[in-house]
Amino acid sequence: MMYQNAQSGFSLVETLVAITILLIVIIGPMTISSQSAKSTSFASEQVIAFFLAQEGAELIHKHRDDFFNRSYSTTTASVYTSSPWADFKASTVYSRCVLSSGRGCGIQIDRTSIGTINAIRCSGEACPLYFDDTVNSISRSRYTHTSTANTENTPYRREITLEPISADEIKVTSRVSWNSGNTRDEQSTTVETYLFNTYGE
Repeated sequence: MMYQNAQSGFSLVETLVAITILLIVIIGPMTISSQSAKSTSFASEQVIAFFLAQEGAELIHKHRDDFFNRSYSTTTASVYTSSPWADFKASTVYSRCVLSSGRGCGIQIDRTSIGTINAIRCSGEACPLYFDDTVNSISRSRYTHTSTANTENTPYRREITLEPISADEIKVTSRVSWNSGNTRDEQSTTVETYLFNTYGE
């Protein structure tokens, strides 16, 4: 009497085909999910970079307007000026940011003087930005060019340049650059605007 084995199983080929199908089913959605996460992260970085570039241009505008506001003070006030445009062009901020004097500057709000704008010279890489998570009465900006114990490194660098177009016109360029994740190529966004001698002193 011959014994016959009634059990049946999968052949090696069937097992390999099943594993391949399983891998395709798992890896496909994982790849899509990973790419979506990278795209979302990059989009978030782009939004932050644009707002940082916009902020840089607005801080230069504020600095120019501060001088014009002083011309409305009483003539006996210590801050009064009769030539706001000339005083703006003679300011430290202007001299550090003007294109002919170097590569540009970093702009930030002073943490000790209300509303005062400071400029720092950029050397080597464009001025790096740090994130300040301090919340107190002197916190006026989350991003700063000054590294302290309370700040964290960010991938962003911001450089402001001022280019005189005429005696009464200045081109402002605010450029933010950063490296995204494992991307070797530098990403950047730029905001350009113009300042004018509005009141024609």
